[in-house]
Amino acid sequence: MASYRVGLVEDQHIIRAGLCSLVESFSDFSVVAEGADGDDVPRMLRDHQIDVLIMDIAMKRVSGLEALALIRKHYPEVPVIMLSMYGTKEFIFRALQDGAAGYVMKDGAVIELHLALRSVLRGERYLSPRISSELVNAIFQARSDPFGVGEVLSPRQLEVLRLIALGKATKEIAFELGLSAKTVDTHRLQIMSRLQIHDIPGLIFYALRNGIISLDLIQ
Repeated sequence: MASYRVGLVEDQHIIRAGLCSLVESFSDFSVVAEGADGDDVPRMLRDHQIDVLIMDIAMKRVSGLEALALIRKHYPEVPVIMLSMYGTKEFIFRALQDGAAGYVMKDGAVIELHLALRSVLRGERYLSPRISSELVNAIFQARSDPFGVGEVLSPRQLEVLRLIALGKATKEIAFELGLSAKTVDTHRLQIMSRLQIHDIPGLIFYALRNGIISLDLIQ
């Protein structure tokens, strides 16, 4: 049976030793390189032929997310499994967007790591069951509030913000929404106050970042 070469990056020595023993207990995997921080990754990938990398997401000098960007740029063929104590959607989305092939929780079942290794080597993604649940909840939340700001802005304010971000003047917005120019100005001031954004470029960036408008719609 082929033995796959694993690189392991974890800043806590005891945890790294335990992970190393765990990976070595899988009959088809062996740890060929270890690192204690994200800045060890270039050396590991340069000096060793690594089939898959397991990397902690939070480390002292260079985080796993920072190292992930470097790996995807220079070693895109090496799948990376992020190992984390954090199951929040912000960390999950960031890791997946930056190219992670897997995301495994440190408090997950032992079998999860073996499943993750096998999955990413087949070219698939692997997420811990708890992570999958978090993503499903985030998707349903996004469907019910696609902009993610429903508790901050009213539906009318969202519409005014959308038109402002599209470059519409106050009179144009007033005509399109059937409002007075004074009411539109009031909405704009309230939007800026609630979002703590006090210029039009900032509102445009906020609208782009939260999916209220897309880049190709800006005049």
